[in-house]
Amino acid sequence: MNTTEFATTPQPQAERLPLGLAWLALGAFAIGTESFMVAGLLPVLAADLQVSATRAGQLVLLFALSYAIGSPLMAALFARFGRRPLLITSLAAFSGLTLAAAMAHGFAQLALARVALGLVAGVFLPTASAVAAAMVSPALRGRALAIVTGGGTLAVALGVPLGAWIAGWGGWRMAYLLIAGVAALATWGLVLGLPRKLALAAAVATERTPAFAVARAPGVLPGLLVSMLWATGGFSFYTYLSLFLSGTLGFGAQGVSAVFAAIGVAAAFGTAAGGWATDRFGADRMAQGFALMLVVILGGLSFSAQMLPHGLALPLIVGLSALWGFAGWGFGPAQAVRLIRLAPERAPMTLSLHASAIYLGIAAGSALGGAAIDLFGVSAVGWVGGASQLAGLMLLLHAAHRARAANSLPAAPAAA
Repeated sequence: MNTTEFATTPQPQAERLPLGLAWLALGAFAIGTESFMVAGLLPVLAADLQVSATRAGQLVLLFALSYAIGSPLMAALFARFGRRPLLITSLAAFSGLTLAAAMAHGFAQLALARVALGLVAGVFLPTASAVAAAMVSPALRGRALAIVTGGGTLAVALGVPLGAWIAGWGGWRMAYLLIAGVAALATWGLVLGLPRKLALAAAVATERTPAFAVARAPGVLPGLLVSMLWATGGFSFYTYLSLFLSGTLGFGAQGVSAVFAAIGVAAAFGTAAGGWATDRFGADRMAQGFALMLVVILGGLSFSAQMLPHGLALPLIVGLSALWGFAGWGFGPAQAVRLIRLAPERAPMTLSLHASAIYLGIAAGSALGGAAIDLFGVSAVGWVGGASQLAGLMLLLHAAHRARAANSLPAAPAAA
């Protein structure tokens, strides 16, 4: 990438982040709002579509599975396509499908639309991350990824509560119409703001790399397992956050909404801080640091709920919940950079697998958290989440140990 296109001087320190990253982030915001907003609209959707709340909940599962399974398949299918037209086309398709979802007359039509939306999102988001990393020098890669993933973070912080408010005012269809408009605006921005030529990595341009071949590259499969455990641990708690707050602290709707807002704001700061710290201190060190924070935070949530008096537990749980948003989203840029570094010539496919692992983790976390509630009560979800994060941290430490051992091997013959 020629940095002089975006900077006034050729020195690396003068490089500026390209404006195209903002349009990629807006597209991620639209997709993130649609994907997360549905969980908060389940009662409204169930009533309007005349299905049970349990069946309406399948809309979340369908999107997650469609994304998880379809993302690597779609990445291989479209490996020969240019990244710029692929980003524009996929986001335009997302806008159209969201519009179609707003016009669904029954559960089956909306479910089909959500499956299609998951497939299209599985094309756009990993490609956007790969393009963001390719548009800047390695020194700014963490911040570029944080900008794009920050679109999804803002969806949690602003888009989801805003969508719920709009749905309460004008119905869930109105919320979908507005998301379709935001996606259309982001598509227009990509047409104007993305460079005309976005070079494909050599391996991607010359062959359709099977997903299993990328996963077999050294370190990639354990790295993907870390991504899955990160999402499993986080969403075993986040999925049932409202139930956790009401069951342990007696919070009503307003209190729960306030905590969700605090998590969203903290997540935005965490994404920015994670990108900066990854560039400054290294991806491995920051991934381990954030993972350790998540173990302590999630365990602390259940400890506070089960062991402390209400007056002391309340501020701790609220504070730890917000801190979870900071650390949970701060981990993302570091993990993405780790995976890109493992197979840089196959970044689009690697990031597709990364996204699939995350969505599989979301599904697994929701199931695991539900099982923990049935067996041990809602206050136990923090322990379950902390255990998943601890397993991921162990994998990170093991990978770092193996990397140090591998780097020390060439020095042995020289010393002999």
